[in-house]
Amino acid sequence: MKSFVRFITFMLALVMLAGIAVACAQPGDDTVDTTTAGNADNPVDPNGGGDTVETTVDDGLDENGFEEDRLPEDLNYNNAEVFVLHWEAERDEFQSEGITGDNILDNIYQRNLNIEERLGVTLAFEESPGNNKNLSKFKQKVENSYQAGEKIYDIIATYSRTAAQLAINGYYADLNEIDDTYIDLDMPWWPESIIDTMGVGDALYYVSGDASTNTLHFMYTIYYNKDLLNNYGLTDPTEYVLNKTWTIDKLIEMTTNTYQDLDTDGKVSEGDFYGFGTIYYGADAFYTGSGLRLIEHSGDEDLIKISDDYFSQKTVDLIDKLGDWMTTSDCYISRNGDAVDFDLPFVNGNMLFCQNRVYMADNQHSSGLNNVEWKYGLVPTPLYDEAQEEYVTVIGNPFTLYGIMTDCEEPTMMTAVIECWGSEAYRLTTPALFETNMKYKYTDLDVSAQMFDILRETMSFDQGRIYANTLGPYMSEIPSKVATTGASWATVRKTYERMLSRQLNQIIEAFQDIQG
Repeated sequence: MKSFVRFITFMLALVMLAGIAVACAQPGDDTVDTTTAGNADNPVDPNGGGDTVETTVDDGLDENGFEEDRLPEDLNYNNAEVFVLHWEAERDEFQSEGITGDNILDNIYQRNLNIEERLGVTLAFEESPGNNKNLSKFKQKVENSYQAGEKIYDIIATYSRTAAQLAINGYYADLNEIDDTYIDLDMPWWPESIIDTMGVGDALYYVSGDASTNTLHFMYTIYYNKDLLNNYGLTDPTEYVLNKTWTIDKLIEMTTNTYQDLDTDGKVSEGDFYGFGTIYYGADAFYTGSGLRLIEHSGDEDLIKISDDYFSQKTVDLIDKLGDWMTTSDCYISRNGDAVDFDLPFVNGNMLFCQNRVYMADNQHSSGLNNVEWKYGLVPTPLYDEAQEEYVTVIGNPFTLYGIMTDCEEPTMMTAVIECWGSEAYRLTTPALFETNMKYKYTDLDVSAQMFDILRETMSFDQGRIYANTLGPYMSEIPSKVATTGASWATVRKTYERMLSRQLNQIIEAFQDIQG
């Protein structure tokens, strides 16, 4: 796993510097000043007589301990315009008019300003509806521009499933084929899973990560009520997370026999007390979190295939286990696809754990946690069992994929813009998003920041989710629907094998035509 070590590395550097400074200090010196790379607030005269000792370490970190990118400092495109066509995202991501006092918007503004100043470009934005309901409209807009030979759009940033359809139709350039690319997938603002999960054969048509605030907003997590867990004498789950014993069985154990009919109406209702709550499609997170894939590389000319996981015995066992648990009164499961208030029992302080996206705590969420008086925390989706090596975080569908238009005349420049976008976002919008949701500063000294970083580091993308409009009815949601109704996957899976195989073949044929 690509380790997010900015704090540890930074602190080690400080310790080393302190040791050097002490060793260099002369008897009688009043001051020892240690300065890390990038900190020019305290310039020191090197011939100043020994009262102050300065040491500088170029360790690839900025003054806040964040890793820096490797873009050339002299990269300058002479105020070239970069035209970004983007969707009307569910959460703010692309533009801000200036400093407004809104933490996220202010950092979006600063991110864009930094991109322009560092690269010598001017960002030009055009917004268009592009979510699931407007997928065809957005695709038609791109198609019309391409067929007319306008060559207007450089970067296309849109809803994940819309991006998938643009790729199938050949409107995204293969990022792996762009000469002298600046996109460095080894950097911490790009999730490690991109190469393994976002490609089609050897091609990569889009990326996401810190560059997309919506990707971070839509990371699936499990919130928990710290006060309630303490009252129940239950261990804080972050302890289990850190020692890799945070499993589905542990979550079930902590939420079993917790239901209380608080409103005394004799039936399961919103006003009661529960151990766990989610909406039915949120259970997708348990499938991915168990290390299971929907679509994966085939290793041959077919490019991709339905994962062996999908129809495996492990999936049968997982769905059976979830079904046995989720159909009890301890779990509050919404089966209304349009429901937005399934988390109200948690917000009202009547639920131990609630599965939701990270945005649950922001001020745009109708029933969010921004005004609760009790303490909450978040943890990743639990492991399938203790034999599983790493946590895996699934992203809700309304996240953004960034790609370069096929007919873009300066694709190498666009890779520099996308890399700079991710790098600046990692240092600006990502901390701002955490602080907005968790209500305190983003620091590795706090365990909640560690949990948030685990979510970021373990993001998993799956073509089975991205191409769900073609693979369906919504391939990714079929197991979760089965689990939340208590049905058997061993029986239901037989219904979909032939249909999904036929639909995937259509996608493969489209990409084979594109890739020649």
